[in-house]
Formats: sequence, structure tokens, C-alpha cells
Amino acid sequence: MPARTFDWRDDPMGTVLAVPEVRARFIRAEPGKPLGTFHTHEESGGYEVWIVLEGEVLFEFDDGHGEITSVVATAGQSVVATPTERHRVSCAGATPAIYYLTVTPHQSPTHTHYDADGHRMPTVPGVTHPTWRGELAMGVRHDG
Repeated sequence: MPARTFDWRDDPMGTVLAVPEVRARFIRAEPGKPLGTFHTHEESGGYEVWIVLEGEVLFEFDDGHGEITSVVATAGQSVVATPTERHRVSCAGATPAIYYLTVTPHQSPTHTHYDADGHRMPTVPGVTHPTWRGELAMGVRHDG
């Protein structure tokens, strides 16, 4: 297969690759969108790596004891979450932010969420049919 180029401007919410070894995608985060709950990748042992391409992105980490630390990353900066670190991500600026992320490995169940009180919720499989420009992402089987 010839090499492909993936440009976030073609699909700012698109998944480039989704295989058990890694999931790689772009995210466009809008300003003012409500924060989601914290989650981990502890079931799969997944490390999540973000690279900010445009704008400002807020990364929040919850130690599980009520202590939340945060960092704002801008274009050209990267942030990493280990499998057991509770984290959530949002747009930190007044304009949309674009970032690229990978989760390695990407094996189901991919996400363990926590409610607003910090209690563990059931694990979920995550995105099961990720797409790039409306077609299944590289590595996703058409029959699965």
C-alpha cells in the first residue's frame, strides 16, 4: 500500500489508524464545551499522547483523592497520560483547538470513566468504528 498523507483540515475529527497496537486521531475542541468526566486507560494499559497543533488545550489530571492538577498546552507542545492517570481534555482558549492523539495499545475495553464524585463507572469499548473522511479508518475491519 502506498504511503498516505492525513491532513487534519480534511477531517478535524478523523481517526487515522485504529488497530490493537495504537489508535491515532485528530480532535477539534470547541471553546465553551462542557467538561466531560475523568477517564483512564487502565484496563488496556494504554498510554495517551497528545500533540497540540493549533490553539490552547487544557489537560486536567485527578489523583483520585480530590487533587486536580492542570496544564495548558499550546501549538507544538505535547502531554502524556499513563494508563492509570485520570484525565480529561478541553479547549482552553477563545478559538477552537486542534490536537492529535494516540493511545497505545488500543485494546478493548479502552476507557474507564469516573463519575463527578470520583467513583469508577463500568468500562466501555470506546470508539468501535472510527472513520477518516467517512470511510473506516486504516486497520478497521469492514466486517467487524
